[in-house]
Amino acid sequence: MRKFKAFVLPAWLVILLYQTVIAQQKTPSRKPSSETLHQFVENHFAHWDRDHNHVLDVTEVDHVIEDHAVHGRQAALIVSLRYHMTAHGHRATLSHKELLKLVEQHDFVNTVEHTVKHLQTIDRQLFLPTDPELATFHQGRLNDCYLLSAIAAQVHRSPQAIREMIHPEVTGGFQVVFGDGQKIHVPSLTDSELLLGAKLDNRHGSWLAVLEKAYGIIRKRDHAKKGDHAAVAAGTIPTETLNFGNSRVIISLLTGHQAESLHLDGKTHAEQVHNLLLEMTKKKRLLCAGKNKEPGPPAIVNNHAYAILGYDAHERHVHVFNPWGNNFTPMGQPGKSQGYATKNGVFTIPLNEFTSLFSSVVYETHQPLKK
Repeated sequence: MRKFKAFVLPAWLVILLYQTVIAQQKTPSRKPSSETLHQFVENHFAHWDRDHNHVLDVTEVDHVIEDHAVHGRQAALIVSLRYHMTAHGHRATLSHKELLKLVEQHDFVNTVEHTVKHLQTIDRQLFLPTDPELATFHQGRLNDCYLLSAIAAQVHRSPQAIREMIHPEVTGGFQVVFGDGQKIHVPSLTDSELLLGAKLDNRHGSWLAVLEKAYGIIRKRDHAKKGDHAAVAAGTIPTETLNFGNSRVIISLLTGHQAESLHLDGKTHAEQVHNLLLEMTKKKRLLCAGKNKEPGPPAIVNNHAYAILGYDAHERHVHVFNPWGNNFTPMGQPGKSQGYATKNGVFTIPLNEFTSLFSSVVYETHQPLKK
């Protein structure tokens, strides 16, 4: 009996620890702070300013973003501050005095308060019962459509495959296992990180943010291997690396199969595209589409990646998903001029118009990745 009790007790402790971690992932009930933003800066600037030079740079902001002690309104402020500092494509700095002036500006205050309200709607659970589904799928402010379009294609094909990729750990983090065999440890997400990537709310869990951070970790590691020291500077958050990429890489990462592209130019016949889409959809391969041609109709933007969800070979209609998860109603007859009716990012487009508007089809092959 003594041996049996000695064996069972640690198991119960592990279970209790795990339950505690899961509970902590739910939205915490914290009283809203009555501090003004000016007071926030005065009270926290010394902690943010790691080198104590009275100037805040983006790397120092990134350290705060990864700090689990930063939550609620302070997290909303620091994320809003990061967007402000990187708004024009460069990494600005702010002195203590400049920051105090910024947090007095009406527009900036409104941005922070809107971000606070958004944070309060986020469900910290990894998966809600209906997850993952495309109806609640929304790209955030990162330029990672190439990543989200491939993930969306996988969600459409096999939601269970997404669930099986992410394994919660008793420490509060996750292990993400990709189709190519890579296993990535993802620390638990901070309040700030929940605000940075895909737009989360109470209709779905945090699974998409976890996948974004997992791929950000891969990208940061790859930059380090290539000697891109600026990309891996101390404090640079993984999501910083996600802007711009290739859906081919993500399809291979998710499936462990090689991916190829068919460029849609003047030399590509519609019949060739028809045959490819027919074959790939029959075999349930992941498909994405890229648009880099001249500006298209309303709600179809340039320099953007989409998921292809299906193909009606009889009607020659392509079913496409925009990772924005947007809704759109044409002002007139649907088509290249007025655009296409879109609900939760999904729209249908005739094949001939698809080939003229889009620049490429990216598809999963049956060939395994080369080791």
